[in-house]
Amino acid sequence: MMKVSRLYLNILVAFILVQAVAIAAIGGLLKMGHMRPPFARHALNRSEALQQIIGMEIDGADRLTPELRARLDRLLDVYANAFSGEAWITNERGETVARSFQAPPLTGEEELDLKLTTDKGDHIYFVRKGDQGSIYAYGPLITPMGTLTVHLLNAWITHNEEVWFMEGLGLMATVAALLLIPVSRRITRPMIQMTESAQQLARGDFSPRVEAKRKDEMGTLARTFNHMASSLEKMVRGGRELTANLSHELRSPLARIRVSQQIVRERLESGRTDGVTKHVRRMEEEIDHMDSLIDQIIKLSKFDLQEPPPRDDVVDMDEMLEAAAERVRPLIGDRAVRLKPHLAPVPPYRCRRQDMRIVLDNVLSNAVKYSPDNGPVDIHCDSDGEALTIRVTNDYPALSDQELEAVFSPFRRLGYDKVEGNGLGLAFARRIVEDHGGTIRADSPGEGFAITIRLPLD
Repeated sequence: MMKVSRLYLNILVAFILVQAVAIAAIGGLLKMGHMRPPFARHALNRSEALQQIIGMEIDGADRLTPELRARLDRLLDVYANAFSGEAWITNERGETVARSFQAPPLTGEEELDLKLTTDKGDHIYFVRKGDQGSIYAYGPLITPMGTLTVHLLNAWITHNEEVWFMEGLGLMATVAALLLIPVSRRITRPMIQMTESAQQLARGDFSPRVEAKRKDEMGTLARTFNHMASSLEKMVRGGRELTANLSHELRSPLARIRVSQQIVRERLESGRTDGVTKHVRRMEEEIDHMDSLIDQIIKLSKFDLQEPPPRDDVVDMDEMLEAAAERVRPLIGDRAVRLKPHLAPVPPYRCRRQDMRIVLDNVLSNAVKYSPDNGPVDIHCDSDGEALTIRVTNDYPALSDQELEAVFSPFRRLGYDKVEGNGLGLAFARRIVEDHGGTIRADSPGEGFAITIRLPLD
């Protein structure tokens, strides 16, 4: 059995109240005569049509002959039968001169409720007789023989048309209330999903997302919720990584500082000062290294802890690559590594210039530092019209799939202890590239190593 949601009940109650007010207002206007129901207009049209037909039948006659009276009786009989009612004509003295009935249809005991009066003198009444009702209309007809009055009484019915009208409104309200069930379910489904996802977020599970395909306000709310969940996941992940990385990377320099401190203390206690300066200098170097490391880790974590600024800089990627190549040339030293740019003309790219400079510097500096002596570092850049592709390769030995993914993890340095750095360069590059909507990957083509960056042109 389907559970009725509280939101549906609220919508249903509000809808019923609105419908009740509308029905009461319409009923009041009908009762007070400020609103003309459709049956009044229909009765007026029938009465006017009958007057025109009778006028054409009289056709200028100046007196009512027996032949004309007989034709009018037949005409009234046909017209009245068409509407299952009665029709008659009276003269200026109130005498019936033509009719469709044998006995008078109105006895004078009926209740007459005036519904409409026109400028031409036509009158429309609603007639009540017990639990029955009918429509009675009459209007003047000017003829050469004087003013005649044409009367038309529609068929008697058990329910008057006002009752039918109000019952129709009630039926419409009932159908609309039933149709609210799928409407409310469509509204509440994403809200229920968001409630369940929010409960999982509160328990520390940041993976759930809600469907956000709709184009209305609920779709906007769902997309906002997903963005919030992603931001929270990044913040928590950044905080956890910050704690883990700090505890892991600071342990070694702290241990070395502790050893140097112990040596200095022992020598000072024994009155010896030889070698103290060297150990103090080592402690200072370790402290500087820790300070730099903490600064880098905090910068890396900020990519998850805050929204990136807008991309307002339009750059020439070829020029940025050439400038980055010049900045990393001092790293080559006497190793004779050969930097080889292969740059094709590419469209302007919108980005955050400073962040993109960090990406290029980190990728190129890693390629130079890990390149074998006398080895080439090739830099390619081209465009397919949809994205820019930057590919940097060197002759570093091939890596396994696990190692290729691990190079983007913080503090992974490919096993080269003699290479300076802290293993954060490619981690920085990945965060920045992904914030720009792009991708960065590592692969081993043949015996070499390559970093490929794809940046969409949007």
